[in-house]
Amino acid sequence: RAGGSRAFRGAGGYGAGRGLSLGSLVLGGALGAGVGAGLAIWYLEQRKSAAPVVDVVARRDGNASAADPLDHPALKHGMPVGSVLRPFTNFVSFFDTRTRNPQWVIERISEETSRGDGDRKFSQFKEDDKIPDKFRNKLDDFRGSGYDRGHLAPASAHKLSQATMDETFTLSNISPQVGDGFNRDYWARFESYVKSLSKDHDEVHVVTGPLFLPQPKLARGLGAGERETASEWEMRYDLLGRAPELTAVPTHFFKIVLTTRAKAGGRKEHSVGSFVMPNAYIPPDSPLTRFIVPLDSLERAVGTIFFPKLVRSGGNEGYDFDRAALKWQKNG
Repeated sequence: RAGGSRAFRGAGGYGAGRGLSLGSLVLGGALGAGVGAGLAIWYLEQRKSAAPVVDVVARRDGNASAADPLDHPALKHGMPVGSVLRPFTNFVSFFDTRTRNPQWVIERISEETSRGDGDRKFSQFKEDDKIPDKFRNKLDDFRGSGYDRGHLAPASAHKLSQATMDETFTLSNISPQVGDGFNRDYWARFESYVKSLSKDHDEVHVVTGPLFLPQPKLARGLGAGERETASEWEMRYDLLGRAPELTAVPTHFFKIVLTTRAKAGGRKEHSVGSFVMPNAYIPPDSPLTRFIVPLDSLERAVGTIFFPKLVRSGGNEGYDFDRAALKWQKNG
């Protein structure tokens, strides 16, 4: 449906005041959060004017019916190997071996997966031995760093058994997160709210991942209010561990929530919300609407198309996710 405003209204104790329009969302985020939320949304909105996403098609120039590209003579000695797809019982992690963070984690949650015998007091963080040692994030990276080992698929949503709970403590599901005011507070409440959606929907799919968003590189003497005239960007983020095997600390995190309800006649009703939050202290009374962004803008920043079987090429067919997201912004 185009709507979805009911789904995130009054989100589990979040500020439930007036909804924010797109314009006030940018201003409110920049002035109110003071930790990068407004800048993130402003940056994502600029990305909407970027070149359209180009489908990746395996073909050679002038020969659309060419053989498998893996047979290309340039790949005689093998395709370069990097990022790793790691399937677990209830979630899948796509691990980025360059940043040593999951690029994204997608999970299917339900009331069943959230209930069971799993108890986090019996779980321990562990390195993912399915990822080559030189490419994976390490337990030592986090020790004394000041950052939490933050779950992307939360442990509380996978209590079906001790085994499914333990899987969430694998480091291929973990990114460095600020603890006080984020991982242990606002982000944790957000995760709890998302988990609660399974009570009212047949299916809930969630994609969570890190973001590395740039800041405007301002000319000397320019003030922050002149950021929109900046033509250059710069990236700033911490790195953990020992060079060259460094784990990057994300500047932000995103979460995309897709809910599905069965309707009469075999139809299915989908609703989606896309959120970006800074990896920093967030005031506890910040309304959740402050962090909503259109899915298209988020995809451009991440470089990934999410739920491709629901979003058809060209954007004129299939489900209009962004209309739903903007309605959420407007109505809270």
